[in-house]
Amino acid sequence: MSTTPNPDEVTAELALNRALRWIDRPRETSAWLWIGGRAGSGRTALLREVVTRHPAAVHVDCTGRSAEEVARELATALGIPATDSFDNDIAAVAGQIKGDPVVVLANTQWAGRLRTSREPERVLDQVTRALITFHPRGLRMRLLIEVDDAPGRADELGGRHLTLQGGFESMPAFAEPDEDAALSSALDALALAEHRFVPLPVWSLLCSALGQDFPESRLESLLGDPVAGDWIHRTDDGTGTPLVSFKQEAAARHLRTQMPAEEARSWHARAVTALSAANTPEAARWYAYRALAGHAAAAGQFNAFLEDTAAVAGVGHESLFEGFEAAFHTRPIPQGSAGARLHYMARRGVQPSSHGEWLALLHLTLMQAGPTQEAAADRLLSAAGPVTLPWRTLWAEGVGAGVFTTDAVVSRPIVQTPRIVHTPTGDVVTARTRREHIGTWDLATGAPRPEPDETADTSGTTQADQGPGGWRPDGVVDGEVDLPRMPEYIRRATRSGHHIALATVDGFCVVEINQNAGHENAPGLLTRLVSTQTQLARADLPAQALAPTTDWLTDIFGSAAVKRFPQETLPDTLSDSSARAFLSEVGFPCVTGLLELDTTGLEDTGLHPVAEPFGKPDETGTTYFSLGVWQRARLLLDGRDGRVLQDGWSGIEDELAGSSLAQFVAMVRLYFWWRASWWSIEDTESDLRHWLNLIDPEAYQTQGWQRVFEDYNFDDRV
Repeated sequence: MSTTPNPDEVTAELALNRALRWIDRPRETSAWLWIGGRAGSGRTALLREVVTRHPAAVHVDCTGRSAEEVARELATALGIPATDSFDNDIAAVAGQIKGDPVVVLANTQWAGRLRTSREPERVLDQVTRALITFHPRGLRMRLLIEVDDAPGRADELGGRHLTLQGGFESMPAFAEPDEDAALSSALDALALAEHRFVPLPVWSLLCSALGQDFPESRLESLLGDPVAGDWIHRTDDGTGTPLVSFKQEAAARHLRTQMPAEEARSWHARAVTALSAANTPEAARWYAYRALAGHAAAAGQFNAFLEDTAAVAGVGHESLFEGFEAAFHTRPIPQGSAGARLHYMARRGVQPSSHGEWLALLHLTLMQAGPTQEAAADRLLSAAGPVTLPWRTLWAEGVGAGVFTTDAVVSRPIVQTPRIVHTPTGDVVTARTRREHIGTWDLATGAPRPEPDETADTSGTTQADQGPGGWRPDGVVDGEVDLPRMPEYIRRATRSGHHIALATVDGFCVVEINQNAGHENAPGLLTRLVSTQTQLARADLPAQALAPTTDWLTDIFGSAAVKRFPQETLPDTLSDSSARAFLSEVGFPCVTGLLELDTTGLEDTGLHPVAEPFGKPDETGTTYFSLGVWQRARLLLDGRDGRVLQDGWSGIEDELAGSSLAQFVAMVRLYFWWRASWWSIEDTESDLRHWLNLIDPEAYQTQGWQRVFEDYNFDDRV
């Protein structure tokens, strides 16, 4: 890489002078300045000098920090209590900036713990852009951001920029051909490591994954090689653990770009296998905690990795979420997968403060996912090993986020009054909505129990609810309750001793405090300032939607509402064989109450022809039959071709409601299911729209079907 100055490049001295003059320029409102240049050009030193000249400047070094950590440090430095409420995010932080601050973000290009990371982009796209976009109007803020050393990067970001000239011209050269090959392979393995600091035994393991066996003794000798000394050096983790790292992280980045992408993915896959193996040495566990998620992301195997509960239990949540963001950037997450569970946790603001708290939260999510994940939840506890969980979920009832099928309405009752009751046969927990009893269960096991009467003993219990600032005594605005931090979707709690009954927007659960864990007072709330950028994939169209069955209809409408019409009762003028078969073999829902649809009269009258189907006598020879009313227009069945039409009486010009009876009924059934269900997060409307378009694309595009998603002009909603 040439260091010959480009026309837009300036010396570090000139850049500093320009930056200082720009900061002090009077009468100019808030503005920002991108500081670019190659590694070694002096960007970081320039920003340090700016901070020296402006001692009150807010200075955050992004090296090794996630976008979330950068946002939190910024909020703290700006004096904004951003994490004391569920309502705050980085945009809210920016909106509370006061005074005329100088804000310096250094080393954004080295944000994150992993080398396969999107944290540099997230710092720029979500944190920096929030400061630029949402700061108060009229505020005089100066924002200086150090960015990637890629050519032209500062210029591409838009606005003012300074690109420093100079920097590293090339990588060190090798002297001896034979020794060069060995050193090159070892350095490739070290560069492909996902953590920047690698224990010597792990370096040897990574070399083996690359197909080169390097015993630790040989790697020791390489560390003493003068040529290797230009690249790497020894360090430690602060506790005495010996580690190896590149002297310049830019060198590792350069070497990573030299390996073909498919070869690199294959190598990372082998590294995942080696690091996930049982009985790995302590050094490998140390490294896996910090780096395994990065290897899984780089290998394109992140979802499969998440299914390995034991491996996940040994990974720190910081690197896990970082690998998650990298793995699923622009790649939709399959619904119902382990990746989807992590997506919902991120969406709901889960930001643990310790590994024990993280495992407790992950275990809770697995328990809420239902019986299919109970074994995974047990494996997680077994794999936790010496890590102490501050609390543990004993059982859960309800429908977890993303855990649903179209076979039944998704029901999530709002628990108003969770109670722990002492009975002669043991403690029970009971849950009620505002109007009705939901259930009563054994406190410790979750086994169903009879509902206690209203005079039952509840002594020694404490009731609380969770507001924007965390847990508080039930029914009051202020105050604190001794309960563990919980995600925002957990709303109400009752504690008795070391048991806590929790009411969530997904259902109900009971957790047990680990009394041997000590008293862990993690500061703040479980909330995130920077949202996840991952997205769920579309859900698959239910197979029955393409061939509805009677059972599939009665699951939603009830058996009494689905009316079959025997062939002998159908008029001869209904000549479409598919419509005749559907009415006689599957049935038609005679329902009302949603979609401005009323077909209840069909059960009593049966199919009868309409004399003037569209307000005038029909001259085509086709017989039309009344199915009921839809959106204040008559709903008609075309006896010749089986299409479902509306007569235009409501003002909707598109006649088509369904290309066939089966297609119309399938669309109505799915809409009923979706609208009658309670969605605690990501309500699947986009999935429903996609499904309807797959079932009957011509009908879905009509004004009638597009209107059903417009809540403001529909009379009947559940």
